[in-house]
Amino acid sequence: MKKSSLVVLSLAIAGAASARDLYSSEDHPGTPLELGIATPVQIPPANWSVYGLRLNLIYGESYDVYGLDLGLVGYNRDKMVGLQMMAAADWVESDMDGVQFAGIANVVCGNAAGIQFGGIVNYTRGDFAGVQFAAINFDGTFYGFQAGMFNYDKGISWGLQLGLANAAVNEFHGWSIAAVNYAERMHGLHLGLINLAAESGRGVQIGVFNGASRYNGIQIGLLNVIGNGELPIMPVLNARF
Repeated sequence: MKKSSLVVLSLAIAGAASARDLYSSEDHPGTPLELGIATPVQIPPANWSVYGLRLNLIYGESYDVYGLDLGLVGYNRDKMVGLQMMAAADWVESDMDGVQFAGIANVVCGNAAGIQFGGIVNYTRGDFAGVQFAAINFDGTFYGFQAGMFNYDKGISWGLQLGLANAAVNEFHGWSIAAVNYAERMHGLHLGLINLAAESGRGVQIGVFNGASRYNGIQIGLLNVIGNGELPIMPVLNARF
């Protein structure tokens, strides 16, 4: 009998240790469920990580969330992995992998991969890889598809942009389609009313006005400017190879 009891106790201790290793650390214990009204009125407290469901009426704060996150405003001190749906806004201090929906804003201070739907803005300070829909999309480096009124990328980016205005202040590889397209260095297609490659361009520009300081490719439009071209200013068609 004593032997059986020791076996059961050993299994229980081993199971508890495994659960601790899987769901928690000393500083940030884990829970499968967080419920709250507005931090600090929540169970468990904000230094815990959630592995399952976080549900908050007004404002919820956690260390990490892995799973489903629902509420009005959500704040993650570290990562978000899974599906985050906020009626107003979410803020992730580190990285996000998954899908974010927010009535106003999705904010990721690290890198993000997946899909973002924002009522007004999607903001990723680091690298973003995936699909973004919002009035304003702002990324460090972008890989994928952006659709919005204004798309802005700071780093070297690749993909497809659709909007009223697209701006790549470093280098863009792909297709930019908007009323106004701007890139410091452009490789691919600019299709819009005004297309500008401030430093250099390589590819095709089609619009009312096309301009590039240095360019290899074709421009089609009412007025075409290639700063280093044989004919710097040409109507209808200009090209340099």
